[in-house]
Amino acid sequence: MQRITRLAALALVGGLAAACSGPSLQQSLEPPTTQYVNPITQTTLQFQAGTAVIAGSAGLNSLETYRQSAGSYVGASILVNAPTIVGPAAFVVPRTPDSGTDGGTDHISGVIPASIANAIPVDTFNPSGASFGFIASSYGFFPALSTNPNGTTNLIPAPMPFYVADNAALSANAHASLPSQLQYIGGPPAFVPPGHTSTQDGTYNQYSQTAQNVPGFSLGVAMFQAKPSAGTYQLTVTVPTGTNTTTGVTSYGTKSAASTIALTYLPAWGTAPTFASDGAGGGTITTHFSGGSGIAQEYLELVNVGVPTASGNSGYTCQESGVGPYYYTFKVTPGAATVAVPDDIGAAPPGTAQPHTLCTAAENTAAAAASTAGDGWYVYGFAVDYPMQSSAFPASQGNAAPAIVGAAGQDDITTSNLTTGNSL
Repeated sequence: MQRITRLAALALVGGLAAACSGPSLQQSLEPPTTQYVNPITQTTLQFQAGTAVIAGSAGLNSLETYRQSAGSYVGASILVNAPTIVGPAAFVVPRTPDSGTDGGTDHISGVIPASIANAIPVDTFNPSGASFGFIASSYGFFPALSTNPNGTTNLIPAPMPFYVADNAALSANAHASLPSQLQYIGGPPAFVPPGHTSTQDGTYNQYSQTAQNVPGFSLGVAMFQAKPSAGTYQLTVTVPTGTNTTTGVTSYGTKSAASTIALTYLPAWGTAPTFASDGAGGGTITTHFSGGSGIAQEYLELVNVGVPTASGNSGYTCQESGVGPYYYTFKVTPGAATVAVPDDIGAAPPGTAQPHTLCTAAENTAAAAASTAGDGWYVYGFAVDYPMQSSAFPASQGNAAPAIVGAAGQDDITTSNLTTGNSL
């Protein structure tokens, strides 16, 4: 049996469990407790692949849930594991800076690092070799596994896609000092924890052993800028099951799940969304996307990136709680032309009036005592053919196996590039 420590609710991955060999620094609503679970017999693994149209370029999409299925904390993640995806024979991982030894093969690999001192090959799920790796979490692959017992487990979803160097449109963003990879994080108003206005209200994770205020909920998005092949993709997760106290040797087990896909695609989101500020903290997003056949859910992501301060960091003058950037996620009717952004859904403690969604130029100027622009923003969109909102947190909290497969029998996604600007 594997000794684990978990906290009952987590802003990013719902609930989680950590092997005793790794850190257990997590965000939560409840105090920590300790228990024992068998990570093989008391967990459930789900995996579904699909196609992706990533800013107009064909790629591979995936969604997994690996959750505790028995005991007091059903739905928790196991923090120490290593995922590997093996594709059909015709599937080839591109040779990019982040593919490492996976480049040119049919697999997307991960390894559990034994220690910082033991070098392991750099691959997709171990981009820094032995220092950290991705895990199969309760909702999507997370850069959460660390070998440093004094370090803090990273519980923020990684920017996507993997292998972005093979996406010309996204790679070009770097020339304009914009991110080439985008983060898919669920925030208000679409993803709100019960009893709170957001995960950034300063109280949601009040029993945290790490810094409070995580940006939102994982949306499970794991896209690979690799040309997909029709056929079967298998996910295998390696999990430590115990350590012999005499020899010090750790034993491992595996969980596997497979899915088969066809090469069907959702419509490309060719023109990125734009945002028009109303000068009062909100405004209007124009989607520039007409939807199309097969789309089940569509989302717009508006990210408040603040304004540069004298120290070179981003400042958020009007927000009452939390730490930027602030993610606002809008679920809309597929094909909707515009989305209204409320003026006042910013971060604030419970019982406090919520501030502007985006701090205005007047607010930032007053705070800086000098002419200053309103908060900067990014906006981008994505649409899926599977039940994202109900399978993500907080809706699936306590559910070991939420429904994750779309009506077409696979999980497809289409995403836009971003646009940027400043509020008025």
